[in-house]
Amino acid sequence: MNTFRVVSKSRKILERILGISLILISIATAIFLIPSLIPLIKRTPYQLLEPDPVIRHELRIDWFFQFFGWFIAYFIFRSGRAFLRDSKKPS
Repeated sequence: MNTFRVVSKSRKILERILGISLILISIATAIFLIPSLIPLIKRTPYQLLEPDPVIRHELRIDWFFQFFGWFIAYFIFRSGRAFLRDSKKPS
């Protein structure tokens, strides 16, 4: 019975560390994405009106990678939050 308590306590500590680490990684990813998002928003209206299809294609690729990065950051954050919630549950 004592072994189960030790394993359960170690699992909770590991889940807490993993949850905090994942949340910090998601915050770092978001901070990395913000500097490229602001200029992208500013140049979008001008490039949408551009008749050159190459420029509009590059704009679509930039928006896709922004969306993909925020999508990954969101799910990393949710995973970290889930680990933190699991670490607070009684075993």
